[in-house]
Amino acid sequence: MTRRGLLELGAGLALAIGALALAAGWGSSRAGARGSGVRPFEVTRPVALAPAPDFELTDLAGRPARLQDLRGRVVLLNVWATWCVPCREEIPAMETLSRDLAPRGLTVLAVNHKEDPTLVGRFTREYGVTFRVLLDPEGEGAARYRLVGLPGTYFIDRSGLLVGSVLGLRDWSSPEARRYLDQLLAARS
Repeated sequence: MTRRGLLELGAGLALAIGALALAAGWGSSRAGARGSGVRPFEVTRPVALAPAPDFELTDLAGRPARLQDLRGRVVLLNVWATWCVPCREEIPAMETLSRDLAPRGLTVLAVNHKEDPTLVGRFTREYGVTFRVLLDPEGEGAARYRLVGLPGTYFIDRSGLLVGSVLGLRDWSSPEARRYLDQLLAARS
C-alpha cells in the first residue's frame, strides 16, 4: 500500500472513531436526560447574582410580554425551536411542571427562537402546550441571555434575579429537577 493510501485509511479510521464517540456521547446524554442516573441535573449558577435581562416579546396571540411583569413569580425561561429534537422531547415534562407548580408561583415561558408564528402555533396545538409561548423572530431575547445552543433554560427567582441555567435536554420530571424548583419556589424575595 502506498503512503497516500495509508494516510487516507488512517484519516477514514479517525473519522469513523470520532463519529462513533459522538454517537455514544449523544446516546448517553439522552439516556441520562431520561432519568437513568447517568447525567445528573446540574444547574450552572452565575458567579454574582444580577437581574435577569429583560425583554419584550409577543405571544402567539400577539399580546406583548415583558419579563419584569413576572416579578414575584419564579420563571423557568426555555429557549427552543420546533426543529430541535431535544427541545421537542422536553415539552411534555415542562407542560406537567407548569400545570403542577403554577399554583405555587412557577411560570414556564417558552421563547421560540427565530421561527414562523404559524409553524409555532401548529406545533403548540399538536403538543397541547398551555404555558405561554413567546416569539423571538430575530433572536434578540436569546442574545440577551448569550444563548449558545438549544434548548437553553434559565431560572429567574421571585425578585427577578437570574439564578441559574442549563444547556441541553433535561428530564424536567426527575426528582432532582423538582427539588431544584421546590427550593426556588420556597425562597421568598
